[in-house]
Amino acid sequence: MPGMLPDLMPPELAPTLVMVGLAVLVLPSLPRDHPWGRAVVMGISILALGQYLVWRLTATLPPLSLQPGALWMWAVAVMEALTLANAMITALFLTRHSDRRAQADAGEARLTARASLPPVDVIIPTYNEPLEVVERSILGALALDWPHVRVWVLDDGKRPWLAEYCAAKGAHWVTRADNRDGKAGNVNAWLKGGGSAPYILVLDADFVPQRRFLRRVLGLFDDDGVALVQTPQSFFNPDPIQLNLLCGTALADEQRFFYHDFQPALDAWGASFCCGTSFVVRRDRLEAVGGVPTCSVTEDMMTTYALAARGWRTLYLNEPLSAGLAPEGLAEFVSQRARWCLGTVQSMRSPRSPFRARGIGWASRLCFLNAQLFWLAAVPMMLIAMVAPAVFWWTGTPAFLAAPQTFLAHFGPRFAAEAISIAWVSRWSVVPVLSGIAPLVIAPTAMAAAARALLKPGVHRFKVTLKGGDRGRVVVHVRLLAWLGALMAATAAGMVVGQIPELAGMGGGHGQAINLGWSAYALGILFLAMLVSVEVPRVRREERLPFREMALLDGRPAMLEDLSLGGACLRAETSADTVVMELAEVGRLTAQVVRHKGGHVFVRFTHMAAQRDALIRKLYTGPQALPGDTLNPTRALKAVMRRSFVSKV
Repeated sequence: MPGMLPDLMPPELAPTLVMVGLAVLVLPSLPRDHPWGRAVVMGISILALGQYLVWRLTATLPPLSLQPGALWMWAVAVMEALTLANAMITALFLTRHSDRRAQADAGEARLTARASLPPVDVIIPTYNEPLEVVERSILGALALDWPHVRVWVLDDGKRPWLAEYCAAKGAHWVTRADNRDGKAGNVNAWLKGGGSAPYILVLDADFVPQRRFLRRVLGLFDDDGVALVQTPQSFFNPDPIQLNLLCGTALADEQRFFYHDFQPALDAWGASFCCGTSFVVRRDRLEAVGGVPTCSVTEDMMTTYALAARGWRTLYLNEPLSAGLAPEGLAEFVSQRARWCLGTVQSMRSPRSPFRARGIGWASRLCFLNAQLFWLAAVPMMLIAMVAPAVFWWTGTPAFLAAPQTFLAHFGPRFAAEAISIAWVSRWSVVPVLSGIAPLVIAPTAMAAAARALLKPGVHRFKVTLKGGDRGRVVVHVRLLAWLGALMAATAAGMVVGQIPELAGMGGGHGQAINLGWSAYALGILFLAMLVSVEVPRVRREERLPFREMALLDGRPAMLEDLSLGGACLRAETSADTVVMELAEVGRLTAQVVRHKGGHVFVRFTHMAAQRDALIRKLYTGPQALPGDTLNPTRALKAVMRRSFVSKV
């Protein structure tokens, strides 16, 4: 029996298994907001990443030479080192976090006690969004619970129908002679001649504020050093990865970790930054720095650094107070991320860059460096990690030199520590393997954007993310599917060829064991990315939001289950084909019964033009528009399996 133990558990796995065991025993009972607990967990992750990095750079590389194999291994090592630096800086920031809800409570109480409240201008920059998108933002802004609000729609699309709509609803419509500098230029043009309120709430054209937004935020400005308060971006629709993997709310949207975990961590270090929508800024501070910076297409982030250079702070209130549309299609998803990459890298060469501007704290500079590392190293590294196994099988060139046992002893603790710590701190909004899909899908486009920013400094055109439109059909992204499929086929075929004795010389040697495991991991992510590249149709044009309140159906009480602008689901019984539904804050809605199922009635609204505005306000300005905390990795994995082997699109 003693002699069997090493066979059952190789000693090289012991550090990894001990780490996993401790995590299973300790982390479920350790509060995530415990400062020492976070510091210890993330500190262990930093140490594990550090030990792996030292080993990787000192024990796995051949002498540097101009030989193709040596150049490949050194290039991979450099990119991996930069990616590890990105991970370590992220872990360092995550050792702390802020929660300003108590401050917001106190601020709201002070505001309630005041005899008068300051006026607020709400601006909604818009370009090409259809009415069904922008009307929600306009009506939501007009419904804000604040005595002195003026809503301004800044229309770079110069659309007469939008001017008529704004006039009918009581919003101000403005436009300008040209569209220079995109969104930043649009806001700056308005600053010169529109509005005079001391505070400005900025909303993207697809974002709808909660009624209480200003009451929760404005009290934080009692500190004169605060120039801007940012709130999270939440989404009432699934992003393309959630939708195409059939995960819905079981899997977090791709931005959840950033807004709910990373931004509060940055805020604790004084390094949070503006994210373009759902924020309030002091007008005089924004005017003092010359308006929104136009040196980058990520003008939001640069606004924070322009303010910081003057000694003014950006705070982050981690409380969902608005919701908008996540990119509805994969093309829009990739385009949006490429714009973020372009702007971030482009900002590095600006005079207002934290690397060059004076007065910016070290934490903000480190945050900015971390963003550069993410786009210039971590995202490309995901693609390199998918290519490396195929390179090994077909050329015999490994990504590094190491025996399998040594690799397990060093990589195992690094992978376990990073995956467990991030999953724990994010409440499983980051799921290992699944979290690699987005970086892989966006990698080629993002890398091209980064190259443009580095090689062609100066002004780049702001590209708006398209929202709305018909999403009711299957869309196959042929180019994406083709290169993912080709890479998957090359890896799978290489694995087979590598097992043939006569051909094993191409991918032979002790690197085979490592690359078999690596190839299996790569094939899994490539397969999932291929699923994502085939977009499933969105069943409904309007998103249905969960509701739990009583309504009347033909005069009889019925429990409302969900609601949209197009229809509803109620727990009720009826034999009628047409019904009248009475809903609080909305009134009477005539509806056609579509189907019955399990004690539920599904209806589609007809003749609702008079109640449309009231229904929009009810749907999108209350808490039901905010995503619930329904993350469930197990359910998400089951959905992925169903999408892989059962579901048809």
